[in-house]
Amino acid sequence: MAKENTKMRSWQVMHFARKHLGRSALYAIFGKKNARTVDFWCEDPKFTGKEERAFDPIQGVKDLLESLDDHGHTSVVRSTIDFLREGTSLEEDCYPEVSDLLPTLAEEKLADYTRLAEFQAAICRCDQRTEVERLKKDAIEEIERTFAKYLEDCIK
Repeated sequence: MAKENTKMRSWQVMHFARKHLGRSALYAIFGKKNARTVDFWCEDPKFTGKEERAFDPIQGVKDLLESLDDHGHTSVVRSTIDFLREGTSLEEDCYPEVSDLLPTLAEEKLADYTRLAEFQAAICRCDQRTEVERLKKDAIEEIERTFAKYLEDCIK
């Protein structure tokens, strides 16, 4: 069993880019006068004096998107992610893979209303934030399943 969290860190993205694209490519993107800063962004905090959550552009964008999402601007977050995927091989793969689809589109649509009603009821009761966030995620996932069923049934 892994002892550490295996989630990607922003410095790892920068380190990988420097390793596979080269320093000169990163300097061309971020400016040659920022070469020391770019190298700092690529450092592993475990082996340097760098703080674990030290700023780099990727971490900055992530923090920005989390803040926008926390303030209810999910559509802007989605648009930003779509913008970041534009021009990459992920551009075409825009819909998450879903499973456990109900047999008919009508049943999927009804399930949307049930999940949304649970979400709204939690908001009206002023439930704890973690519970409301979980219900929001469930409602969004249910809508994604309905969209997947629509694609399966209607778009051939």
